[in-house]
Amino acid sequence: MLILKYSLLPGLERTGVLAPVVPVTFIHGNFEFPTFALVDSGGEQGLISTVIADALNINWQKLPRHVGLTTSGNFVYHTFPNLVAKIDDYEFRLSINIAEGVNAFKCILGRKDIFQQAKITFEGYKKEFRIDFRNLN
Repeated sequence: MLILKYSLLPGLERTGVLAPVVPVTFIHGNFEFPTFALVDSGGEQGLISTVIADALNINWQKLPRHVGLTTSGNFVYHTFPNLVAKIDDYEFRLSINIAEGVNAFKCILGRKDIFQQAKITFEGYKKEFRIDFRNLN
């Protein structure tokens, strides 16, 4: 079980807003990219920026283009179906959305990925959260 303190969102440190952020390494073939992801119980599916996708050598421009809707407007994304995520010593595969035109360090893990792998408990009054990964062996 991991117990993590809420921390500042990468790229938005000046706001001072604390959030449930987890260190994660994405792996695609021989390419790895360590970053921090917002654990978002309201997010349907994981999301990374095109900058992160480029660092992982994912040819996202060749993937089908989709338009998504958020409270702040529309965004263009491409879905990559088979990315490896590693958190602590736990690895899992996920389908990830690659969003165009977002902050270079934008990364979200949502209900279809991390919440399928673990029990997650938010304790906002303590400014911390717990991740208890399922034992699938």
